Amino acid sequence: MATDNEHIPTVRYSMTDSWSNPISILMHTMAAVGSSQGVTRLQRLQYALDTNAKKVIHNGGNDTAKRARKIERANVGGKKSGYVPTGNLMRSIEAHDSSDGMQTEIVPTAMSKTDYEYGQAVEFGTKKGMAAEPFMKPAGDEIGSKLSETAREALKQAIEEA
Repeated sequence: MATDNEHIPTVRYSMTDSWSNPISILMHTMAAVGSSQGVTRLQRLQYALDTNAKKVIHNGGNDTAKRARKIERANVGGKKSGYVPTGNLMRSIEAHDSSDGMQTEIVPTAMSKTDYEYGQAVEFGTKKGMAAEPFMKPAGDEIGSKLSETAREALKQAIEEA
């Protein structure tokens, strides 16, 4: 993944787990007073919250990658910038989840024959006059604007189901 270069157009989504510590404290309290049923319910709640949060992040990453591919395919290249699309850039746009599942990065990894990550030239333009044709930012803005509400609903559903 080519995210070491700060110029690569990258969309990142993450969620902070603010529920594990309070749930853990409650589980210890329930265990101390001998409520195994309470501990079991809290474990189910913890699992449901974790699972739903990771789904929101994963799906947001995949949705953004799909949207960026669609924008790149439909709007990038031709007269405006002189960039001639081959499909390589579009196919290289992928979401990569972190190992804990609470963050995802969507990044184009297409490389030229000279090892130049040309997604940045297409997204931002070049000093030599190639016009910018953003595809990552519009996709990130569109999907990201809905992500907070999606997360809120998913976590609410986890609470109701647990």
